[in-house]
Amino acid sequence: MCTFKKPNFMIVLDYSSSMSEPFGMGKTRWQVAVEAVTALMTTNGGFFQENMHVALMRYGHDDQPGVAGTTIPGDMSGIVDGQALDVHWYDPQGIDKSYFDCNGQEIIDSLAATPPPLCPGGPGNCAGIGTWTKGALDFTAALISQSKSDHPDDLVPGDERFYGIMVITDGAWTSAVGFPQLSPPEENPAITAGSLFDQQGIPTYVVAVAEAATLPFADELAAAGGTGESIAAANPNDLFAAMGAVVQDIADQVVVPECTAGLPRVMVLLDGSSSMLNVGELPGGPGQTGWDRARAALASGDNSLFDVEVVSVGRPVEDLIHLGLAVFGADAPAEEKLLVQYGPCMQDNFAWALDPTISCEQPGCDDPWGGPPISWTFKDGSLVAPFFDQQTLSHMPSCQAGFPFCTGSGTFTHRGLELVLDNLLAYRADPPVLYPADEDTQYVNVLITDGQYSGYSTDAQVQGALQALFAQGVTTYVIGFGDNLGSPQAQQQLSNMASWGSGGQNGPFDADTQADLEVALGAIIEDIEFDPCCAFNDCSENPEPTTQEPDPGMDSFSTTADGSGSADGSGSADGSGSADGSGSADGSGSADGSGSADGSGSADGSGSADGSGSGSADENAGDWSDSGDGTAGDSADEVGFGFQGELNGRGCNCAIDEDEQPWNPGAFLGLGLLALVLRRRRSG
Repeated sequence: MCTFKKPNFMIVLDYSSSMSEPFGMGKTRWQVAVEAVTALMTTNGGFFQENMHVALMRYGHDDQPGVAGTTIPGDMSGIVDGQALDVHWYDPQGIDKSYFDCNGQEIIDSLAATPPPLCPGGPGNCAGIGTWTKGALDFTAALISQSKSDHPDDLVPGDERFYGIMVITDGAWTSAVGFPQLSPPEENPAITAGSLFDQQGIPTYVVAVAEAATLPFADELAAAGGTGESIAAANPNDLFAAMGAVVQDIADQVVVPECTAGLPRVMVLLDGSSSMLNVGELPGGPGQTGWDRARAALASGDNSLFDVEVVSVGRPVEDLIHLGLAVFGADAPAEEKLLVQYGPCMQDNFAWALDPTISCEQPGCDDPWGGPPISWTFKDGSLVAPFFDQQTLSHMPSCQAGFPFCTGSGTFTHRGLELVLDNLLAYRADPPVLYPADEDTQYVNVLITDGQYSGYSTDAQVQGALQALFAQGVTTYVIGFGDNLGSPQAQQQLSNMASWGSGGQNGPFDADTQADLEVALGAIIEDIEFDPCCAFNDCSENPEPTTQEPDPGMDSFSTTADGSGSADGSGSADGSGSADGSGSADGSGSADGSGSADGSGSADGSGSADGSGSGSADENAGDWSDSGDGTAGDSADEVGFGFQGELNGRGCNCAIDEDEQPWNPGAFLGLGLLALVLRRRRSG
């Protein structure tokens, strides 16, 4: 369901004969108007029809006012009694009176099937159909009254549905019979527009086409309708831009303020124990380790979390979810760390933060897959290349000397969960200005772990953290990753965690391989509810992560890590920033220190690294030059909102036919500069 009531919007289109006059570029005013309305339905991902219930009416004149069923001689378009309601936003005869969503194609098809207005005299002498504008607005007022009567929820005080009208006309209004112009006074459409605005707050936008752009009647109608003045459209480009400006104004008033908190926030908590670097009882090669494969499944592979398609919305995860990333490992020094705060388009940030080559720096590291000892040098990607706009911290599990496999980082699961909880509370208390969160914002955690927490965390500690998160309304999904979790004890721990994190509703996911992990992540995404009408980001518009421009809202983010990126999230990092994990192992031969092994003496038990020692590298996990194709965004004008930085990516993703796009949909660009302000003239 939408988090806001979609506006009901009537397009009132002048069908007088003068609309068949030339308008430039070898086309008539009618042809360009049809193309502009078509563009309105298709441009910017179909924003207009996605976020509004749309109706289309054409109008001319009535040869016999007061006589029902009067048509215009020679007109074959269906105008009766001066109007033709070609497309409505609901069926008044329907049983449930439900509104039509995404009916833009119906409007496009209707216009395509409508013949041009009568012009028997040829260009320069078109005549036959007049311009009874008041009749069209009176008819619209009656339709709105009936619509409100059929939909009582539209009138809920403080939550009324927005109704709006856009009149597109090229000439002065006439009497009901089509002449004379601007007479008699009682046929002035400003009377109806003023009544609709003063009594119901319904604005009338006026797009004045061709000669109408210079005539005062258009401004009079707009002023009465509360929109100040008409928008001149003296040429085709102006007509496209004028209609887009109307959409911009409505979106700014109605759509965005009610919908910005609707994007889910998902925090991925990744196990940073040393076993994630091993395959069996040896260090894994590139693309073979659990760490490599988790990185690929999360961000750097061809089927990563960011690429999962949300079928109900028709967009990838990167456009619909603000993702964050945290890790946990040892406790002394503490290795729980917030790598990436919730944010849009974070694929590059994830891939960089988990890239072993980033934290590998001589003299402590020659080869990130070379085995112990490795002393990692953690970095902050906002301070070093690629200079992310948002703080992004790198991390790797410890790989200490003393064993043939990597050791040093344990599985202090509860510490990671407590970090996620603390971050959640801080984020809720002070969300980003441009990406506000409210009590309805959905939060989800995904815990990916490759080993048991026995010997590091107690059941009570893990249970307490997970249940505290659930008490905050946050479900934590649990994925057991790798082949070290087959024992009954390990399976019981996973089941317990999944139950604690979901109020007893969920079980754990079992992911032995990278492909399994990708499937599990996709299943979790399917379980998340998405508002089909909410603002989303178009991450494809921001492929570069190094703009050094402010990201939307990022200046209000905060993390618990220190500025250098070497901290563990609580300020307890050592001076060098390397997670050496000293003291976390007890010398028993367990890769994760004391207690994580199941008795076999293998790395974190029985060889928890994915692959069971086979050494087969995943084709997507080994390319460390690939840092993903998303980004945290370049500027507030480019992420989240389109129409050249204002409307793109907002809506329920109605299906649109790209072949229907008209002559120049690019003419809508730059509409953020065309701001309209309603002049409130309502009587007290």
